[in-house]
Amino acid sequence: MNSINFSKGELSVCRKGNCVNVRGNMAKVIVFGIATLVVVKGIAALLEQSN
Repeated sequence: MNSINFSKGELSVCRKGNCVNVRGNMAKVIVFGIATLVVVKGIAALLEQSN
């Protein structure tokens, strides 16, 4: 089972029983980067639909 958790400045990614924990600023950078990609992809999809 895959899971991604972000809480209290710690990013935890688990896949099939193997977990990787990232703490501090690097976790914030990763989460912000993923959120930015999701927003940009959503805007691109909206623009594509309007054409």
